[in-house]
Amino acid sequence: MQGYQEQGYGSTSDERDFVNLNFASEYSENFPKILQALGISLVVSSYQSHALMLLRSRADTLNCSVKKFVRPMGLSVSEDRFLVSTVNRIVNFKASDMSRSSVVSGNLDDLDALATKLRDEQRDTTTFKQLRSEQISAIKQCDVLFTERSSLTTGTLNTHDIAWGDEGLWVVNSSFSCLATLSSENGFTARWKPHFISELRPEDRCHLNGMAMLDGKPRYVTTFNTKDQQDSWRTELNGTLIDVEKNEILLDGLSMPHSPRCHEGLVYFCNSGCGEVVSYNPTTKTRSVIVTLPGFTRGLTFFGDLMLVATSHVRATKAVSDISLSASHTERDTVCGIWVINKHTGAVLSNLKFKGDVSQLYDLCIIPNTTYPEMISGDDAISAHLYDYTQEVL
Repeated sequence: MQGYQEQGYGSTSDERDFVNLNFASEYSENFPKILQALGISLVVSSYQSHALMLLRSRADTLNCSVKKFVRPMGLSVSEDRFLVSTVNRIVNFKASDMSRSSVVSGNLDDLDALATKLRDEQRDTTTFKQLRSEQISAIKQCDVLFTERSSLTTGTLNTHDIAWGDEGLWVVNSSFSCLATLSSENGFTARWKPHFISELRPEDRCHLNGMAMLDGKPRYVTTFNTKDQQDSWRTELNGTLIDVEKNEILLDGLSMPHSPRCHEGLVYFCNSGCGEVVSYNPTTKTRSVIVTLPGFTRGLTFFGDLMLVATSHVRATKAVSDISLSASHTERDTVCGIWVINKHTGAVLSNLKFKGDVSQLYDLCIIPNTTYPEMISGDDAISAHLYDYTQEVL
């Protein structure tokens, strides 16, 4: 952690396992220039690395800020809000001008100058002070600061895609093979399941994973098969794209599909086991391969004419032994990275490749209207002295 040590379910066994990971990357010269020109930054989750990576640009240079979470997967990002799903929680961050201003003004530079009750001899060790100082320096460089405001404990739902809708926060509850909404009153409320799933049990029966929102509601999902037995997808694959409203299978025979997204009247998704991004026209019921990449495609978003896709290394496991990507590539010659694609032609315009220990990416989101954001969690040292509040008549 970054200041407060958290021990409990889901913690990594050794802090050094995270600290010693190599997050090195190489990228096209135009990658940071594209982010800078569009006025955006990117965030990508890596459950394998227990990390979120903020990809930021300044002066034509790319910066990767790494934030530790326990098995992060689904992301939901807007201009002023940021949510991430972890092994058993959904963590909510919100942009805070107040917190950022208090740091930028220098009011928090000197810990010893704060009120006595804001200091703690047991907590404020040399290491704590050093971390706090480093985090203050990082905040002074950012243009938007996201601070942790709340979290919901869900149990291990194996939460994949998450998204805000008209009825609150929707999540893909892979453990129970359903779509659910969350609230502070209970772990989850099951709202929809595929017609071939007979009951709600934490058995990850068909590996329901992806969710595409349309007009404030879930409209399409992806699964690995249509079986109704525990972990059936680990031995038998038959991927699907399903219409949630009709509870109807639109496409089957897909290869471990992920990341369905509604965009300009089409449904895009990653046909991951083939390294493809595919578009499906729900009116004509036709599909087209937009691009094929040298990696397990998973994580997809759009900005104007651009499509951004994440890829991961293919892994040699029983579940993926028969997919075309593993037949044509080894883990070594697949790419873990991010690709900027012309969505109309499929042409690769730019890319970033992780060259160190990062091998698996899950979700990819654009953070709008910021080229150098920063995140501070409740475990960070400086969080003890950050406030975000309103006031009534005093």
